[in-house]
Amino acid sequence: MNNNSDYSDTIQFIEALLFLENRPVNIKYISKLSGHSADDIKHSIKLLQNKLNSIESSLIITENDTGDYHLTISPFQYNNLFKYYDTRKKTRLSTQALETLAIIAYKQPITRVEIESIRGVQVSHILKVLLENKLVRFTGKKDAPGKPMLYGTTDNFLKYFGLLNIKDLPPISEFEKT
Repeated sequence: MNNNSDYSDTIQFIEALLFLENRPVNIKYISKLSGHSADDIKHSIKLLQNKLNSIESSLIITENDTGDYHLTISPFQYNNLFKYYDTRKKTRLSTQALETLAIIAYKQPITRVEIESIRGVQVSHILKVLLENKLVRFTGKKDAPGKPMLYGTTDNFLKYFGLLNIKDLPPISEFEKT
């Protein structure tokens, strides 16, 4: 970035994005949306953190252990307000739900029976939870006997995991190593 005006615009963009996302967001995601380099984004986040500190804002930007940033409230204000607001994340996924979601993400479109074949257990309840949380959706019916429903991921799935596109998922070969 060339001047302070560029940084000011980027700082405002990041502040608005973190506010609207209301969840940890990674640098890669911010960089893609803003069109600025990861280094410029990191620098702008540092400037925004300093700005919020200097005005003694109740808002802070935290960085989690995976390097994602989140706009949240200060621990002091949290202690004052937690009894009035349920700030726990509404969508908490079990290991089983995450496993099912991963299968859908990598194999979509996929039927319930195909998911159960891979997982080795029934997934009806888990699919219901994923549908209720709008992480998966019906994508149609398979051209097979009984016309079973096909499942795929949603834009909420992408948001939840900080992805712009399903192609941003890590290659499945990375998981085969572990």
